[in-house]
Amino acid sequence: MKPLEHYIKKELSDFIVEEKLNKEIKNSGDFQIYLLKKSNLSTIQVVRLLASMYRLKPSEIGFAGLKDKFAITTQYLSFPAEVNIPEKAAFQLKNGKWKKTNNLDFNRTTVFSIEKVGYSESCIKLGDNSGNYFSIKIHNLDRDKKKLLYENLNRTEVYGFPNYFGEQRFGSVKGRNDFIFLYLLKGDIEKALKIYFSIKGSVKNWGNWERLYRDLRGVLESYEKDLILGLKRGLPFEKAVRILPKNIRLMFNFAFQSYLWNEYLRKYIENKYPYRRVPFIHNWHLSFYANVHDIEYLKNLKLPYLNIDYRTDDKLLKKIIKQTLKEKGIKEEYYGKYIAGIKVLTDGERQAVIFPEKVKITEKTKNSLRINFFLPTGSYATVLLRALLY
Repeated sequence: MKPLEHYIKKELSDFIVEEKLNKEIKNSGDFQIYLLKKSNLSTIQVVRLLASMYRLKPSEIGFAGLKDKFAITTQYLSFPAEVNIPEKAAFQLKNGKWKKTNNLDFNRTTVFSIEKVGYSESCIKLGDNSGNYFSIKIHNLDRDKKKLLYENLNRTEVYGFPNYFGEQRFGSVKGRNDFIFLYLLKGDIEKALKIYFSIKGSVKNWGNWERLYRDLRGVLESYEKDLILGLKRGLPFEKAVRILPKNIRLMFNFAFQSYLWNEYLRKYIENKYPYRRVPFIHNWHLSFYANVHDIEYLKNLKLPYLNIDYRTDDKLLKKIIKQTLKEKGIKEEYYGKYIAGIKVLTDGERQAVIFPEKVKITEKTKNSLRINFFLPTGSYATVLLRALLY
């Protein structure tokens, strides 16, 4: 079974994302609203660059969600009204340096542009978008794969698709069950940091901080350099880990809780419906139902993260959540605990099934097609693509 990467993201323009902001844009207000368009850059990278350029803290720049790096994406940013920022600006990475540019070739260069669109009374926060429009080109489609895609597309119109967290949620995961979060939970901060930096490159010189700094310097963010230099000065691991930005420390927790939630949904589907297994990241897999006998029930079902503050009445689901938490060694005493300066293992709930909207297939060729659709915030296009292609 070919991985998803075989079919998508051959070029930046193959994956286009446009955010729909759930906030009124006005002619005046306490915050300036800008439209950001970027290619080959993550949202966090652009936010840090803008913060550095205009002498801001990254936390002063608001955004509603993280957008794909290898793609052409459009989203909204907020800045305090008093900050002096050009109405329009564009920057291109050239020879390792950022330079102003008029060459907005988003498909062939690492570039981003900002343009002021108005004001708002409040800053943009995570979740302030109602969803995203996607335009995705799918390659390497033989006759059978294209036929399967159309069959699965018809199925999603009737049954929707399981609302799994996509691979973007698991950037801090090095290998199966090798979650940085679990080491933090057990108090092994050094191991957590070692795994974190191993994602950047070789950590063979771990403990020799000067050599480690030299080995990784070319790929490190400024705060990661500060962390290693802090260790070199004798800073304890427990304090050094807090040099990582809060949003990164939170992502360690989110990655693990997202994994647990995916496991609940996968097991629920496998226990209740005819299903097919689809490859995911590492040696994980996701399960997609072939048909559903109780779609009205399923489309209204929400799965809790812990079943503590948000409780389900579904007996099968309760059993699965309890078993999964036990298997992973998660005890109630861990719920809401503060680790590395963040509150972890908090409860919430998430819709089990999502229905894509405004689906349209365009640009058909013998071996490729482009599919356009809208997904509500928090749902993943790559999960829908798996539902269609396998």
